[in-house]
Amino acid sequence: MRLGPLFFGTTAVATASSRTIDMRLMTYNIRLAVGVGGPGEELWSVRRPLMISQLNYEAAGRPEALMCFQEAIYPQVQDLDEGLGNEWTYVGVGRDDGAFGGEFSPIFYRPSVWKLEKNATYWLSETPNEPGSVGWDAALPRIVTVARFRHDSSGARIVFMCTHFDHIGQEAREQSAHLLVGLADEWSTHNNKSLPVFLGGDLNVTPDNPAYQTLASDMYDAKHMVPEERRFGHVKTYTAFTVDADDDTEIDHIFVRDPAGLDWVSFAVLNTRFEDEIFISDHRPVVVDFKMPSQAEARHLG
Repeated sequence: MRLGPLFFGTTAVATASSRTIDMRLMTYNIRLAVGVGGPGEELWSVRRPLMISQLNYEAAGRPEALMCFQEAIYPQVQDLDEGLGNEWTYVGVGRDDGAFGGEFSPIFYRPSVWKLEKNATYWLSETPNEPGSVGWDAALPRIVTVARFRHDSSGARIVFMCTHFDHIGQEAREQSAHLLVGLADEWSTHNNKSLPVFLGGDLNVTPDNPAYQTLASDMYDAKHMVPEERRFGHVKTYTAFTVDADDDTEIDHIFVRDPAGLDWVSFAVLNTRFEDEIFISDHRPVVVDFKMPSQAEARHLG
């Protein structure tokens, strides 16, 4: 397992150019909109304005922020798009049909800051290019959204992957992890340059699960790239809409394929319940901040 640390922290880039990009990545399972809420769960119409306020706050003053979401059905994607405002847009499709059906795993970005160069959706199955395909022992279709962005002012590139693993099938989770490792490798170069590739999502696995360990053997959990004194908030990311900490689990993660050259700033698992006692979601958002070299400092291969 790659826990890797401080070697890739501030000292690793001390001699590099000061031309860096302040990055924030977020992954957030927003909980799909249901007609009747379960115990502790408010309807989306109640949760929506709270979530929009939280997202706008967390992205304020961070023009390079990229945010990925899970469990968002199309009306919720539209709500996020409207609530974040005209400066934002998104990439992603529904998992049922590759269009508008079923849950999305969308990636939101500011097109004035990032130019979307390439994107794709893969199904986590034996036939990843077949819309709606269900893999192995999974209960439902599962997808990963992959997008390559170019920073408009510097030309720097980054790849962000957003996924939601199956909640039932262990084989599906393990095979999905292998598939994503391969995709991360496939997307990791452009014009003979190595690109930073990040994976965010609700993986439905804790760190002791073989699927997590498959990812951690070829990628790095961003949490462990940040020194402990610069981590904030919770450890567990899923609450089950209860205040009982025994119900909480750590299943939402952000991974990076190659942390070389990145200056890790902070990591957080944020709160989703305040004095109004309304859970914004049954998951907590996971956030990582880091500095990324400009295009001029990008690493050439060979």
